[in-house]
Amino acid sequence: MSRSNDRAPHRALRGVIAGAIGAACMTVIRMAARRRGIIEKTVPQAVEEWAAARLPGSGRAPSVAHHLIDQLMHVGYGALLGGLYGLSVRRRTPTALLRGAGYGTAVWIAGSWIALPLLGAKGASWRKPRSENLVDLLAHLAFGTATAVVSEELAVQSDRGPTSDAHRRSARVG
Repeated sequence: MSRSNDRAPHRALRGVIAGAIGAACMTVIRMAARRRGIIEKTVPQAVEEWAAARLPGSGRAPSVAHHLIDQLMHVGYGALLGGLYGLSVRRRTPTALLRGAGYGTAVWIAGSWIALPLLGAKGASWRKPRSENLVDLLAHLAFGTATAVVSEELAVQSDRGPTSDAHRRSARVG
């Protein structure tokens, strides 16, 4: 990796991209759990409903607006946390999955076990059924590992730019 590619703003931006992708991965897991009846609402939905209850006139919005807002908030929050991750990692390592899982677990504890219950945006995790906590933990593990892998992989792709048609056609693309 070139020295210019390792500057803090570049690491942060790669983390922002990775965190947004990681947050989207969480949504897939939570929606599948909701479809199976394991959870009733996703965490972003509960947070958006909590915020909407405090903003005048926001309760009358169509449900699609609530979906848009909760996902924009979630992807934005994931991007912010991804940026922080990107700033903390300077190089690609074989332990990206492990480091990402640790980061996802730390975010889960800080958000779902401490911040959101203190705000009153969701019930206390220690009072929830194991299955709900498992869905939330799994989603955060996906966030952390996706953020780590994407952030670190983007860091080593320094050869990006225009390529010839022949090069693109002969490249392994998947």
